[in-house]
Amino acid sequence: MKKIIFALFALASVLTASANSSSDTTITTLNDIIAMESQSKTNNDNSARLRDIWSQNTYLNISYDITKLSSKEFPGTSGLIDNEFDNKLGVGLQWGHTFNFHKKPLGSVLFIGLDYTWMDFNYNSYDSSANPAGYTTGEQMLNMPWHHKKTSIDYGMSAGPSLTLYPFTSVNNSGAQKLRLQLYFHVGYDIGATFIHDVVNREGDKKTQTTWGHGLMTSFGANLSWSFIGVGYELRNANNLNYKHVDSQYDTGKLKLKQKMSRVYLQFRF
Repeated sequence: MKKIIFALFALASVLTASANSSSDTTITTLNDIIAMESQSKTNNDNSARLRDIWSQNTYLNISYDITKLSSKEFPGTSGLIDNEFDNKLGVGLQWGHTFNFHKKPLGSVLFIGLDYTWMDFNYNSYDSSANPAGYTTGEQMLNMPWHHKKTSIDYGMSAGPSLTLYPFTSVNNSGAQKLRLQLYFHVGYDIGATFIHDVVNREGDKKTQTTWGHGLMTSFGANLSWSFIGVGYELRNANNLNYKHVDSQYDTGKLKLKQKMSRVYLQFRF
């Protein structure tokens, strides 16, 4: 009888220990599951936030332009005159989009893409300058007085490679992850017109005369932005603009102009 009671007691002890062990295992496994689900939700939230930041690839730039207009072919008395003009006011507007070649950044920090700027509009005004030595009006054709006050507008489109860096992607900080640095180089085409004021025609009347031109341009720059807003700098060169006079009273030959522009801009991204 004692042996039976002892055996039953031993069996009960084993079953109790097994139940406790099973209960402990269940609790540990449940905690692990909760922890895994919490981590998964955190990762998903972070991935969604990063995708939203990476998707802000459309840009709108409002710029202040410093522009130099120059040529070695301005009309003169006995030949061509080399002269240049600095603008007194210049503003610009750029609108475009970056098309990245991959969905996730290389090394978690770098996107390689192609920029397409479908609108590059600029306005510049110039004060009159001293009458250049050797300048006069012609006998058969009137020379355009480029040293007078003038305003210019131009419109261009461009495309080119860009590198976009998110240096703090791996940092678990939503504010730092929004920091973006972009470097780019663009090639495009520009069409513009320059309006020269107070030009005296053959009848002795003062009028505004129009010249227009076109040509290739290149630009390179960089911008630093946080979330949807940033600042940038760009240097743009159009070294071979072909300009012609509209009015037949004036020399109708082609004029080679150079336009060098540096721009500081405020950028909006969406």
